[in-house]
Parts: sequence; structure tokens; C-alpha cells
Amino acid sequence: MAEGCANPVLLRQLTPASLSCASPTKGRWQSLGTQHCGYCLPCLIRRAALLKGLRPDTDPTVYTVPDLTARALDTRQSEGVQVRSFQLAIERLRARPALARILIHKPGPLFDESPQRQAALADVYLRGLEEVGALLTGVRTRPG
Repeated sequence: MAEGCANPVLLRQLTPASLSCASPTKGRWQSLGTQHCGYCLPCLIRRAALLKGLRPDTDPTVYTVPDLTARALDTRQSEGVQVRSFQLAIERLRARPALARILIHKPGPLFDESPQRQAALADVYLRGLEEVGALLTGVRTRPG
């Protein structure tokens, strides 16, 4: 969505003022104000979309974990859980892309959608995970 934005100048202007984080107050334990954690599901999707959509500019968002590649993220802590989940999903789909047609039904049935629409949804799912995959290139996860 960021890449296809009709007004990229406005997107760049408003990005720092927008909030996507699932838990923007988790930094309070580190004496931080309300900000993006950088590793929850909405933050990862945001980061991936802005990485692709703001090129050649960088994402101006302040994240509690600013560099996902700086160190291995602990999969036993919240900082590594969603990252590892994405990594596993991306690996699985790269090995078997046809699974996307099945996995789009996980949140609920899509029986009322035409086969063409379901194929389009599977494509969106695949492209979305590949976009997050680009963000996670070089990111390491492991149990603490």
C-alpha cells in the first residue's frame, strides 16, 4: 500500500505522526514514551511496507528495537516471537507456494468468493509475506 500511495509526499510527511504498534507503551519499562516497539506483528508489517514504499528514503519511525539485525532476537521474549513466526511462514511458502491457496482460509472460510478472487487473495498473501521477508533478510532469531 505504501508503494502504491497516490500522494507519496504526504505519506512521508505523515509517517512519523502515525501509530501502528500493538503495544506502544511497552517501552515504559525502559523509561521510554509512547512509540513503536518495532517487533510486533503490526510493526513488522509497517516496517516492511515502508521499507519498500518509501524508497529511496528510509523509514523515519522511531522503534524501540531500531535495528532488527544488530543482534539475535530471543524467541522466548516478545521481541523474537513474531519475527520467528514470520520467518517460519516465509520459509514454508517459499518451499511450497501453492499452500497460499489453502492458508488464506485459516482465518475463516472464503466459500462465497470466486476461484479467481481466492487466487488473487492468495497472491496478496504471498506478496505480503515476501515483503516482510525482505525486511527480515539478515535477521537472526534463537531461543535465549
